[in-house]
Amino acid sequence: MIKKIIYILLLIPIVTYASDNNKYGWDIPHTPLNIGGYLDMSYDNQREDAFLFNDIALLFFAHKNRFSFVGEIELSNISLDGKSNRSSDVDLYIERLELGYDITDTQNIKIGRFNSKVGYWNQAPISILQNTTTSPHAAKYMFPQSTTGIEYGYQYENSYYGITLQHNTDIGMEDTSFSDNDIITDRHISFSYYYENDTTSYFISSGIYREENLKTQSYYAGIGFEYTSAKYELQAELFTQQSNEMEDRPYSGYMQSLLYIDKKQDVVLRFESYKDNVIDKKENNYLLGYVYRPWKNMVFKTEYIYHQKASSNQLSSSISVLF
Repeated sequence: MIKKIIYILLLIPIVTYASDNNKYGWDIPHTPLNIGGYLDMSYDNQREDAFLFNDIALLFFAHKNRFSFVGEIELSNISLDGKSNRSSDVDLYIERLELGYDITDTQNIKIGRFNSKVGYWNQAPISILQNTTTSPHAAKYMFPQSTTGIEYGYQYENSYYGITLQHNTDIGMEDTSFSDNDIITDRHISFSYYYENDTTSYFISSGIYREENLKTQSYYAGIGFEYTSAKYELQAELFTQQSNEMEDRPYSGYMQSLLYIDKKQDVVLRFESYKDNVIDKKENNYLLGYVYRPWKNMVFKTEYIYHQKASSNQLSSSISVLF
């Protein structure tokens, strides 16, 4: 009970701060460093711990001349009894730690641990930037979400080309929130191409990686598109994954639409289909969700997911605050 009260007391200043939508983090005097953070709390009726603090994170940003720095340190999956992943030990882990350099106005390089430049969903690294509490299968299990290595990017007019290389241990492996299906790599090579104009975008991505613990090698490829209008957004991704030593994931894809009600409210519709031989599962899901953003740095999300083949359906809700 005492721990619950402490959590509530911690939430009060964060939620109060969120009402000021002109501020994000704190600028450290006489330095280029800005320190902020975010909090994400969720409810899921299919989870053993229905209520969880999914993430409590500190964010560090700095930019000077052509150099940039991003750091993100997190606590994850903390239940209301103070346990993390059902363990009494609550540890910090590194989500992102990246140093960037703009070679020219059109070329940049990045080293460290960063979100893999693959697809669309994976480019929204924190929950407040996403329109649903849950993530589609394609965004979680078809390619490494994070890479510890080096990334090169080249922007030419409306096109972007990205190459990622990794040949080392993942520095974020102390993250105890990783499940058996999360992809932690010590080898990763990927290529992505993005094209974007005023209303439409599409991408092509492919790569090869080796999992750190299993030492298995897998290949993936994906395509996707986005369309934005004055009344709605539409996003779709489709991936395939093959392995020489494990079961394949032949396909995993989704199509999601965001319908604008007004400046603060949206309705989300998502259809998802995948076949995952690793867990011997073939499924179609239908999601109906609601999004409310009272301020720019706070969002409430709730959604109902109908599973065509699973025995039970899913209700999820969350509150996310950027401070």
